[in-house]
Amino acid sequence: MRTLLTETQQIDEHVQGTAAPDEALLFEAKLLLDAELPLKVQWHKQTLGLVQQYGRKNLVSIIGDVHNQLFTLPQHQSFRQKILQLFR
Repeated sequence: MRTLLTETQQIDEHVQGTAAPDEALLFEAKLLLDAELPLKVQWHKQTLGLVQQYGRKNLVSIIGDVHNQLFTLPQHQSFRQKILQLFR
């Protein structure tokens, strides 16, 4: 019996390439036999892409905030000067 959680885990292992070789082969067979499974795999790939994109945007935002604090706040003036000296 296949549960939704088990199926999602198998799809994720397939997409990430982390399934054991025997499990990967079995999943490939399931892709041929289950007409809905390839669509589920495609949706999973798109979802992972969106999560990764969100993570990158969030990281860029955090890095920007740190940069602004280090290079604008008075208490970081000595740090700012040391960094600028490195790039002269």
